[in-house]
Amino acid sequence: MIRHFESRLADLIGSRIDPPFQGRVFVAPGSAGGNDPVVTVGVVAARPLEVDFGSRRPEIAPGADDPRRIVRLECDVAVTVAPGAGQGRAQTIAGLDGLLYLLDDPALRRPETLASPADDPGFVLDSLRIGAVLLAPDNGTPRLELVARGWFWPPDAPGVTGEPITAAHIRSTRLPVSLAPWPLRLRTGAGAVTLTLDASGVGTMRVDGEAVGREAFGTLAVQVLDDGGRPGAGTLSGGAAGPAGARIVTLEDGRTTVSYTPPDDPALDRLVVSIARPDGGEGPAIGIELARFPLQVDS
Repeated sequence: MIRHFESRLADLIGSRIDPPFQGRVFVAPGSAGGNDPVVTVGVVAARPLEVDFGSRRPEIAPGADDPRRIVRLECDVAVTVAPGAGQGRAQTIAGLDGLLYLLDDPALRRPETLASPADDPGFVLDSLRIGAVLLAPDNGTPRLELVARGWFWPPDAPGVTGEPITAAHIRSTRLPVSLAPWPLRLRTGAGAVTLTLDASGVGTMRVDGEAVGREAFGTLAVQVLDDGGRPGAGTLSGGAAGPAGARIVTLEDGRTTVSYTPPDDPALDRLVVSIARPDGGEGPAIGIELARFPLQVDS
């Protein structure tokens, strides 16, 4: 991945820099022997970048039709200048001047300019900036230090594939959900109270290939919980038994009923209404919460 980036950057600089360095730019460690001046390009460090919003999804990369698993990197690049035989510091400074002016050109730093002509380049840069110009470093050859940020992946590697989506189950509702009778006056030890829930338009739709099937009105999961999410003091009945003490009820014209029996002692329960998974569906049995109502039981 990094090697392809180094090669492309070396080719780009070598084709645009002025003589005598034109055509004399190589990937580190450079060209062996000879009396001509040499510019070398090499990545000296790379740091993985934090992914955006924590997502590690495959990405559509240049030169590839299928998504690729990419690595987000920030690379430190050293571009060194070695003068020709007998030229010395003056030619070194001239080379650094030319590189500085060339690499500072905004047109050069655009992603489309840096893009490789290869079908699958193996990288795409977000940015390329000059970090420093070292004329007399304590160690090594005078050089420019660049910082490149972007995506990197092995060229011509197979893309990331997955199982095709064959069907989607869509559930919808219109908020708010209403409860009748309301307000409630509940007393300890009293008999069961019939509660009517109106979700006015809850429905399900199944998209299977090119077929769209509209099903009957959907189902709800209704629970009685306390403030800590534990089972409430009262008792709920109606519909079918569901997970976590829920009752699974079917809506007709957007409405359904459940029965609540108050406890023998004062309590504050919560009637929690959620979307329920249809029979045979996948995913959590109790879905998105739609509403919750306080059930205050007084003595």
